[in-house]
Amino acid sequence: MKDYKIDITIDAPKHKVWNAITDFKNYPSWNSVLTMDNNDSLLLGRNFQVTIIQPNGKKSQFKAKAMDKEILQSFSATQTIVGKWFFTATHLFTIEEIDDEHTRFIQEWKLKGVLAALFRKQIFKELVVFNNMNQELKELVEE
Repeated sequence: MKDYKIDITIDAPKHKVWNAITDFKNYPSWNSVLTMDNNDSLLLGRNFQVTIIQPNGKKSQFKAKAMDKEILQSFSATQTIVGKWFFTATHLFTIEEIDDEHTRFIQEWKLKGVLAALFRKQIFKELVVFNNMNQELKELVEE
């Protein structure tokens, strides 16, 4: 398994961060990196559409499945191509309360399979764009 992790400290309470990251319908209004369609309630086991947008406008689209949810703490989704042995990527969104007015927002990807092993560096290079999402989230909730 290979992991990639980024985080940002946000000057806002955790409920405000949670509300923003789970309001998928409003992602296009503040988030230039990611859209998630057809899973507004984070229904576990439900497939939904994900689009990742690179700064050059290139889009990657795929289906993911909501796997886990802990209100005000975390949620995750998994994408599998062909089978778990070939490629599985789990994207975790985690909120850690620092104090009443400060939150750490963490995005982590756990990669498994042949494809992950062969293209790990390229995949990690593409995931750097999520730093933009973190910054945009920070700006949104600190307003």
